[in-house]
Amino acid sequence: MSTADVTSDTVAKVRTSLNALITNLKNAGLMIGDAFTMQYATVTDSVAGHADRQYNTGKISSVAVDNDEHIITITLSDKVKNLKDFEAGNGWGKHKWLGVGLGVGISPITGIYYNGAALSAEDVTEATQCDLDAGYFVRWVAADLVLAGNNTEKSVDNFTLWADGYAETTYKLVIVEPEDDSEE
Repeated sequence: MSTADVTSDTVAKVRTSLNALITNLKNAGLMIGDAFTMQYATVTDSVAGHADRQYNTGKISSVAVDNDEHIITITLSDKVKNLKDFEAGNGWGKHKWLGVGLGVGISPITGIYYNGAALSAEDVTEATQCDLDAGYFVRWVAADLVLAGNNTEKSVDNFTLWADGYAETTYKLVIVEPEDDSEE
């Protein structure tokens, strides 16, 4: 960890230098990193060719975020078996995909690392195409894999976030189906 001498001539410059020092101390583990506060937003995927994604996503009746336990519970209005299967592209496979908008108060999201990789301008574009602002990303969920607890494929039921000054945090996704086969 390196720190620069503070040679600032204004309060604003001193504040900027101090904030950078604090962030470096948090990243080095010498101070406790800030905690993420996960927020949920509804995804509206109106991109041409994404009708199946929107159909599945429309079956979300509620999403609850437990920021203490880091659990995101997605409750559906229909059984997972009744959702549409489709190929997600990029080698993610054919599953019953649905989308949830997630944000942690960092905008744009390009300052966030998702499973070790920085979120990019592409992620911001995808979010805005789904009626989300630049402080959210779309987490595409293979509902069939998450419900089955299958973590052998890329679409695992958990993911890890990190950002400068924040503690690395792993979130778990949970799918809850209605108790009967009827659609509400």
